Amino acid sequence: MKLVEWNLHKMTKDIPVQQFVIDTLINENADIICLVEYVTDKGIEENLKNDYWFEESDTISGNRVLIAVKKALAPDGIQVINRDEVRDCYNFLHIEILMNNKQLSVIGVRMLSPMVAEEQTPPLMKYLSELETPFLCTGDFNIQQYRMSKWFHGISMENIVNTNLPLSKSSIIYTDKKNHHITGYGAVDHVLHSDDISVSSQYAWDFLSAYSGYPNIDRIAIGALWKIDPAYPDHALMVSDFYFTKQT
Repeated sequence: MKLVEWNLHKMTKDIPVQQFVIDTLINENADIICLVEYVTDKGIEENLKNDYWFEESDTISGNRVLIAVKKALAPDGIQVINRDEVRDCYNFLHIEILMNNKQLSVIGVRMLSPMVAEEQTPPLMKYLSELETPFLCTGDFNIQQYRMSKWFHGISMENIVNTNLPLSKSSIIYTDKKNHHITGYGAVDHVLHSDDISVSSQYAWDFLSAYSGYPNIDRIAIGALWKIDPAYPDHALMVSDFYFTKQT
């Protein structure tokens, strides 16, 4: 099965995404979609409604999480377990589905910035450790890949596949806040999951070629300009294949 996660970079602004964003999502034909840094978008929802169930979170900070699940995968629909943002920690949405007689929790999260891991990760760690169902927890953690095992010790994480394409090891591009020049790269979008699920993921940047406002991917380098307007995604599309490794 396929899970897609994407930070849409809405930055709390009620701005509709461009058609290339919708086309990218639809063309992926994912079984589960998780959108973070999201604000209700009629264009996205109108294009999902025929084939997907979807729900979105409540918000304090302004950004929401949307989770969409293919109706064919979960004919009984979505059950919302928790849609409440945790103040000063993260945007949050937890749904459950029944698929092929298997119960699955799907959690979307975006850690709020500035990120203070020692304060923001314990509530989520506790929440995940108390789940009684198999789970996928995906989103923008604002934590580099090599640090995830420290803050979520004992919880399985996706295997990132290096496709050897430009930026394939990064899900975000760091910039200087004043001049927007690129200072580095990072892998901060992840999938945490229960031990009875296997997940392999790729960071895909193909969408950059769909809009002329993005720089050519070959020109994205340290010192170059990277200033992306709100509602134009500035994170990679995270595409994950997952499957159950044990009978549940």
